[in-house]
Amino acid sequence: RGDDSVFAYYYGVHSAKRGYDEAWYRSMRLRAHGLLKHVSLKPHVQDAVDDFWRRELAARWPVLGLHVRGTDKDPAIGGSIVPPRSYAPHIDSYLASHPNATLFVATDSPAALQWMRQRYGARVVAREALRSEGNAFLDTRLRDNYRKGLDVLLDALLLSRCDFLLKSSSAVGEFAIYWSPRLHERSIDLQYEPISA
Repeated sequence: RGDDSVFAYYYGVHSAKRGYDEAWYRSMRLRAHGLLKHVSLKPHVQDAVDDFWRRELAARWPVLGLHVRGTDKDPAIGGSIVPPRSYAPHIDSYLASHPNATLFVATDSPAALQWMRQRYGARVVAREALRSEGNAFLDTRLRDNYRKGLDVLLDALLLSRCDFLLKSSSAVGEFAIYWSPRLHERSIDLQYEPISA
C-alpha cells in the first residue's frame, strides 16, 4: 500500500511524480527513521564502521559524502545514471566554502572512483569494497555475496555520518538519510539537477 509504505524514490503508486517533492521525501525519510529505531547493528558491523571512521575520517573534518551509483541504475525506475562530472560543480562549491574538506566516496563503479581520485586526489577516501562496472551484485567473478551486502551497508552507514551528502536517486543514499535524518537538510539529490552531456 502506498499510504503506509516507505519509498526510496518515485515508483509504484508514486511513479507519476516528477521533480523533487521536499515534503514527500521528508515524510518518507521520517517514516523510515521511525522504523530504524527498532533495528540494531550487529557488533562486527558497528565496529567496522567505527573503526573506519576513526582511522580514515574522524580527524578530517568536514566530510562531504558522495554516493555515486554507476552500474545498475534503471532509468525507468530511479532515473538515469548521474555521471561523476555532474557532481563536480557541487563538490567544487563545497570545497570553496570548506577548503579542508575530505570526500568520502561510496560507489559501485571503479571508473567513478578513479574519476574522483584523478580530479580530487588525496581528498578522496573510499573503502576497499567489491566494485564492478558490470554490477557487483550480478558479477559472477565476485563470489562473496555476504561481503557484497556488507560493503553496501558499511558505505551507507559511513555516508550517514558525513557533514553533507551528494547523491542520486538510490536506496543507498536514502538509507544514509534514514539513518541520519539531519541529512535531509544537508544533502542534494542530483537526480533532480540538469545532467550535462
